[in-house]
Amino acid sequence: MKKSLIALAVAGALTAPMVAQADATLYGKLEAVLQAKEDNDVDLFMDDVIFGLKGSAETSVEGLTAIYKMEVELNEGKGPEGATSEDSSITTRYAYVGATGAFGTVLAGRIANPTDVVEGYGDVSNKAGALYYNADRVGSALAYLSPSMSGFDFYVATVMDGSTTGPDAEDVDAYIIGANYMVGDLSLSVGYWDMDSNGTDTYSTYDNNILVGGSYAFGPLTLGLAYEQASFEAANTDDYKLYGISAVYTAGAAAPYIQYSEAEQGSADADEWALGLNYALGKKAGVGIEYSSVDSDTGFKDEGDQFNVSYTVKF
Repeated sequence: MKKSLIALAVAGALTAPMVAQADATLYGKLEAVLQAKEDNDVDLFMDDVIFGLKGSAETSVEGLTAIYKMEVELNEGKGPEGATSEDSSITTRYAYVGATGAFGTVLAGRIANPTDVVEGYGDVSNKAGALYYNADRVGSALAYLSPSMSGFDFYVATVMDGSTTGPDAEDVDAYIIGANYMVGDLSLSVGYWDMDSNGTDTYSTYDNNILVGGSYAFGPLTLGLAYEQASFEAANTDDYKLYGISAVYTAGAAAPYIQYSEAEQGSADADEWALGLNYALGKKAGVGIEYSSVDSDTGFKDEGDQFNVSYTVKF
């Protein structure tokens, strides 16, 4: 799954690595996908080639542990002979240092966007989720994540990338705040972005984004809802609004799911639905199948149907 509803149970530690380990841990993920997309040839490609290093180190300050994480993704080239130096690249997914203790966790660098947990309530798909707008990760960030307090946790973060100059430049390019409440089978989350309209190329596409979502587990069945509203005041265009709903049924190693999302901006609208199954072949391997379809006003979103079969191995 792109985002697992199971992971929402520990959303307060979304960007924090495991701190019990004393040494660095090498980890990774490789995923092969066979994709049949409307009006396209069948494509076999590596969607995820990810590896990283994470770890912790004790400090001289009692109760304070230093933490770090570095993760990159190799993007496959598409030449007739496979990837070449001209058409492949490396993307930095995460690169941060931090400190954690009873007070919570502080991180600095490129981190997971803590508000992205909200999208996970509606987007549980393997490959769909084309209408969702929120960024998965943010760079040049300084974040504080609170410890869980009877199921409640909160976070605050800033983005300061120094790319803008001139009299309208702002030292802080974005503010991020949010909170999660997770107890028993109930999970609730809210997040908010506030971007500098004259800020960075990465985040100036919209001025602010509001995200609200939640899920409830009825035994093996988990239902999720997500709402997102992004504004574009600098561009003087209508707000982008998205509504998402999902259902996942966990039966042993099998997890069939269905999700639906609808987006609108002014008079334009689009909707997407996906039906799929993820099957775990153990803790480190799994397969997935999915059929999805996007129906959109011309030019608003890429539309069409696609069918994916994926095989994932982790280490």
